[in-house]
Amino acid sequence: MSVNNPHDGSQNAGPRVLVVGGGLAGIAAAAAADSCGYRVTLLESRRELGGRASSFEDPESDQLLDNCQHVLLGCCTNLQDLYKRLNVADRIEYYRRVHFLDAAGRRFDLWGVCGLPAPLHLGPAMLGFSAVTIAERKEVMTAMLAMLRLGKAGREKLEGQAFGEWLTEHRQSDRVIQRFYDPVLISALNEETRRASSKYAIEVFQDVMLMNQHGYVVGLPGCALEELYSHRPCADVRLGTRVSEIMFVGQQATGVMLQSGETLSADAVILATNYHAVQRWIPDHLRATDGRFAHLDKLESVPILGAHLWFDKPVMRLSHAALFEGPLQWLFRKDAEGKILHGVISAAREWADKPREKCAELFQKQIQQLFPNSSARLLRQKIVIEKRATFSPLPGSDAWRPAQAPPAGGIENLFLAGDYTKTNWPATMESAVRSGYLAAEALTCKLPTPVAGKKGKTFIVPDLPTQWPARLLEQRRA
Repeated sequence: MSVNNPHDGSQNAGPRVLVVGGGLAGIAAAAAADSCGYRVTLLESRRELGGRASSFEDPESDQLLDNCQHVLLGCCTNLQDLYKRLNVADRIEYYRRVHFLDAAGRRFDLWGVCGLPAPLHLGPAMLGFSAVTIAERKEVMTAMLAMLRLGKAGREKLEGQAFGEWLTEHRQSDRVIQRFYDPVLISALNEETRRASSKYAIEVFQDVMLMNQHGYVVGLPGCALEELYSHRPCADVRLGTRVSEIMFVGQQATGVMLQSGETLSADAVILATNYHAVQRWIPDHLRATDGRFAHLDKLESVPILGAHLWFDKPVMRLSHAALFEGPLQWLFRKDAEGKILHGVISAAREWADKPREKCAELFQKQIQQLFPNSSARLLRQKIVIEKRATFSPLPGSDAWRPAQAPPAGGIENLFLAGDYTKTNWPATMESAVRSGYLAAEALTCKLPTPVAGKKGKTFIVPDLPTQWPARLLEQRRA
C-alpha cells in the first residue's frame, strides 16, 4: 500500500534513498533525507508507521490502542523536533507535576518552580517529598550533587560500571532505591536499576532533573500514537510492504527485493529496523568486512508489558502515576472519565510467559488497593508484551552499538538507524530519532545533495542548555 503526502517529490531527480523500516528511526531518517532533496522511499512491513511506538485496532472495543504508553520528556529535544516536522507538536499534552503513588494510593508529587534554574527548581519539591524520610531525602540530595559534579564528561567514564555499585558507593539505601530511583530508571532504561550502566542512569537524572528546568516536564500524546504519523515524512511511503532481500554488488547496496518479487534500485539504503533483522539481511562475507555487525549478537533484548484495562466505573483522575510497588510500575488515564487505564511494566522478563488471566487478576488487585474508594470492577483487559522492546544498557554495551555510517572497507552506501546504534542515549524514542538524524547526516557526506547547502548537514538538535547553578557546580569540579 502506497501513501503519498502533501510535499510532492515526484519531479525530484536526485539520488534515490530507500529507508527500510517505518519506526521512529526510519521516520526521522526519511524526513531528514527528504529535506535534502533526495528521492526517498520509506518501506514498512506493517499497515501503519511508528514501529514499537504505534497503535493497533482492537476489534472488541473498536478503538485504536497503543502498543504501550510512550512518554516524552522536556529533555527529548530531537523527538520534539520530529513532531514539529510532522506538524503534530500540538498533539502533545505537557504536565509539570510528576505524580507518585504508594501501595495504599497516597500521592506524592515532584514539581518544578517556574522561573528557577536547575537544579534549584526542584528543591522545594524534594524537601517536601515525604515518600522518603528526611534522612533519606538527604541521601538523595547528596547523590544528586555527586551527579551534578560529574558532569557529562564524568558520566562517560562510568559506562562500564553497574549503577548498583555507584549507588552503594554513595550510600543509597534499599528503600531509597525502591521509592526514588526505581520509578524513574526502570521505565526510562527498561532495565533494573542496579544492572544498568552508571553512565545511562546518571544521564537520566542529569538531563531530566539536574541540568535544565524544562528537562523533567512530562509530555503525553493526546491521541493514539498512530495519529502522530498521519503527516508522512516523505512523498513515497509504502505500508504493508515487506523487504525480502537487500541486493549487493561488491561493497555496494544496489537496492532491495520485495516479498512481492518487485525490485527497487537505490543509490543508498538506510536500514531502520531492529538489530535482529539487520543481522539476517547482511550476507556473511559482507558482515566480515563491516565492523558494525561484529557485536550485535551481544546486545540483550528486554521486554515491556502494556496492560489496557477497562473498568465499569471511573477509577483514576490523575493523568499519570509512577507506582512505588508493583506489579504495574506506571499507570496512565486513557479517557476523560478515568474508566480506561493503561499500565506498564518495564524490564518485564518474568512476565513474558505469564498467563494473561493471571496478569489481569494481579493488576486488578493492585488497582483496587491503589483506589479503594472506586469500587470499580474490571470489565476486560488487553495485554501486549513486546518481547524485543529495547536492548539493555548494561555496563560495557556501548562497545557493541554500531555507528550509523559505514566504516572504511565496509558497505559503502548502507547506513544504520535504530535506538540500538551509537546515539549516546539509552534505547528511547529520543534515541531512535537521533539515530535517524545521524544516519541522514552521514548520508549527506556520501551522496551529493540536490538541495544546495545540505552537504554535511547537521540535523541533531542540541540538548537543553545546562543552566548556571548546574554549570557552576560542574566547573568547580573541573
